[in-house]
Amino acid sequence: MSDGEDCNSLGEVSNASAFSCQSDVSLDEPAFHLLLYESPGSNPGDEPYLQDALRILHKNDTKYKFIEIDSSGSPSCVQENALYSKGAFGSVGKALAKNTSVESIVITSYDDNEEYVGHFLSLFERMKGNRTLRRFELSGFTGEMEQALSKCAELFSEEGSKLDSFQVEYSDISLPLLRRIMTGLANRSSPLENLSMSHCEFEDHCVEGIFSFFKDKPEILPRKLTLVSHCIGHDDNRCSIMTRLLMCQACSLEDLTISELAPSDDEMVDIATALERNTTLKRLMIDLTNLNMRAYDRIRLLLCDTKNIIATYHSNHTLGVLGYEMRDSKISSYLKLNKKYSDKRLVAAAKIINVHFAHNFHLENFDTMKSQLLAQLVSFVNLGFRAWEEAVDEESKENGDEDEGDE
Repeated sequence: MSDGEDCNSLGEVSNASAFSCQSDVSLDEPAFHLLLYESPGSNPGDEPYLQDALRILHKNDTKYKFIEIDSSGSPSCVQENALYSKGAFGSVGKALAKNTSVESIVITSYDDNEEYVGHFLSLFERMKGNRTLRRFELSGFTGEMEQALSKCAELFSEEGSKLDSFQVEYSDISLPLLRRIMTGLANRSSPLENLSMSHCEFEDHCVEGIFSFFKDKPEILPRKLTLVSHCIGHDDNRCSIMTRLLMCQACSLEDLTISELAPSDDEMVDIATALERNTTLKRLMIDLTNLNMRAYDRIRLLLCDTKNIIATYHSNHTLGVLGYEMRDSKISSYLKLNKKYSDKRLVAAAKIINVHFAHNFHLENFDTMKSQLLAQLVSFVNLGFRAWEEAVDEESKENGDEDEGDE
């Protein structure tokens, strides 16, 4: 179906080039795209395309869950009547405040002049009161537009807010802005599912500040935290603070990505020690290029302590992805095993079978075990055999596919 056909299905849209459905949106629901531009002397009452959008928002058509507001293009790319004033931004915000169908909003802006700051301040101020929005993604908020980002952070803490994902891309992140965002998170009744700051310019000590804040208030940690930038600022203590955060019993992080964090051997040993009792973190994306054998030995010990059966049983069975490229095959196999099974008793059993039963069997492996634990071991030993065999079969198939590709 063409863009024109999609837009005609809205029934009230008069121009597909200024107001159109997007085919690359990941959501399954229909979506519509709204271009907002400033035009000196334009009359808000003579903006047919904006009025079409407002009618759809006011109708609360449950088919439309996603809206994209794009103010990044050149006004010459659309008809003159599609150029909107500051009042248009406020009108959209007011309509969204009462809308009960839109769940996801993406806003793009690459114009940081003061005039546009007022436009977005009006939009975010008028949006207060929305109770259905779950995902907010902002892109291109640089320079003066940081004020608008700060206003948007106030939407986090509104009573009754359903917002659970906040993503910022290609924007400037200063310490004052970070404090506003963190304050908004602290005032929420529940933590976010996802907090992402990707391809942003971070001021010095911002990343350190994020970890320090969450270390003091681990109960508001999101399940997924992403900090990615080619310029992430100078933070000497960020690795040690992150390590202390991962050690917190209340740490609920499941997915952590930090670009340009390349720990030394000593720092990686500390991170592995912090993860010994961590049962939530499934994915840790950091740069492992600086690591030597000592760090890799410590990671292996984290994932499968071979000292005795009790030590193997209490190894980390949760972490399934570590780093952008894992060069150690043993570590890689343990990570895949952790990721494969949600039942961690099964993972523990498979590691015990592989380490303590697969080669030379020694009765002293059982010396430190209490009778109750020994009974538990016997009860799932068959599960362990099956789990390890499945993991080995999968790895053999993968290696076979790679060999065929090489040929």
